[in-house]
Amino acid sequence: MSIKTIRAFSGTHGTGKTTSAYHQAQQEKLFSPGKSVHAMCDLEAFCPWPINRDGSEQTQAWLFANQIQQEISAIRRFDVVVTDRTVVDVIAYTRALGFHSQADGMLAYAEHHIQYYSSIHVKCIRYNKHHHQDGIRDMDDAFRQDVENTLVDIYQYLQDQGMIPGGLYFV
Repeated sequence: MSIKTIRAFSGTHGTGKTTSAYHQAQQEKLFSPGKSVHAMCDLEAFCPWPINRDGSEQTQAWLFANQIQQEISAIRRFDVVVTDRTVVDVIAYTRALGFHSQADGMLAYAEHHIQYYSSIHVKCIRYNKHHHQDGIRDMDDAFRQDVENTLVDIYQYLQDQGMIPGGLYFV
């Protein structure tokens, strides 16, 4: 059996990750009709605790474990998995919320899990204006910027360590 990978979109909320993931999944299916394609999106909407700026350590643990579980399950069943976040997104939110010890533990595990991503497209606030009130997204722009800055720092660290096996693109 071949090793399967995940095409991921990453970034803070309101940057169009979900829209991009659905579009990418559609394109994958159109251009490779013989492959099974799965769009894995909006997992955070099922979190039983408050998310974003209102997240707790319990929230972040649930989001991290659920993201990994869903990704591992999906890559066992589908040829192509496209997701609207990575485990690194959860780590960035965790660190931005001030749960540094928890974020460090997550990062240690993510260093092993990140091998499954064949490409990561980081959607930056500056270029992606999709931040609208929808009842789920946090509207605090300072928090969003803090998450993005943290996310960029983590990706830079992982890239410097040679831990990102696929492409890392900032869009």
